[in-house]
Amino acid sequence: MAEKLTLEIITPEGFSFTETVDELTAPGTLGEFGVLPGHTGFMTSLETGVITYKIGSTSKHITVKSAYAQVANDHILVLADSAEIKG
Repeated sequence: MAEKLTLEIITPEGFSFTETVDELTAPGTLGEFGVLPGHTGFMTSLETGVITYKIGSTSKHITVKSAYAQVANDHILVLADSAEIKG
């Protein structure tokens, strides 16, 4: 089992983001969910909102709009209409 996750976010406008992270929480349509390394694979739609991910003890945030997420093999792929890194 991997000790890290790969987060990848892509939008049609050309925004592309890839980061190795320790954990992630996202605004699923049926409620917020979290992903840790070794998580079972799934696909879901996301509400417009904030994806929070951690690298060590540091939390970082990306706002997404109209998105879908796929979790498989310690890789999280998010396809979003738009995304913006929050400072």
